[in-house]
Amino acid sequence: MTTKVENLFTKLENQRIALMEQLNAYDNILLNKKPSPEAWSVTQVMLHLMRAEAASVAYMKKKLSYTNKIPKAGLTSFFRRLSLRILFSLPFKFKAPKDLETFPDYTNFNELKNQWASQRLDLQHFMDNLPDNMYKTELWRHAIVGKMTIPQMLDFFQDHTQRHIQQIERTIKKVM
Repeated sequence: MTTKVENLFTKLENQRIALMEQLNAYDNILLNKKPSPEAWSVTQVMLHLMRAEAASVAYMKKKLSYTNKIPKAGLTSFFRRLSLRILFSLPFKFKAPKDLETFPDYTNFNELKNQWASQRLDLQHFMDNLPDNMYKTELWRHAIVGKMTIPQMLDFFQDHTQRHIQQIERTIKKVM
């Protein structure tokens, strides 16, 4: 893993750990409570974040399994990442892909926490075993804007997680 990627991954992992430490203060009932019927509970937000990351790793593994002709990233992927950053700075809600928004009514927080930690290890292992030249290719694909690099993916995951941390904080205030 390149130093840049390692630093991005460490920031992302520290963000997850800090969130888990913050959420440890609450019980399962509160973390599974929805502020309204159409809103997500805290555990559902966690599931969404976990599924988005897991789907990304699965996509990259599948892509590597059937092709070795992955295009080098250029200005287009830079502008794709920039457009995502702009979109996430806007105060609008975005509809999650269908496969990332169907949730059980109740999920055990400690099980989710352990599962997410395991998923992150899977991501780290995947990146540790990837040749350094792959970090400059369009190996990852965002559902809306398209193909980008792994560093851009990690950067996006930080923004995505931060946006949902704000949602989690609002949710906790509403359900307490």
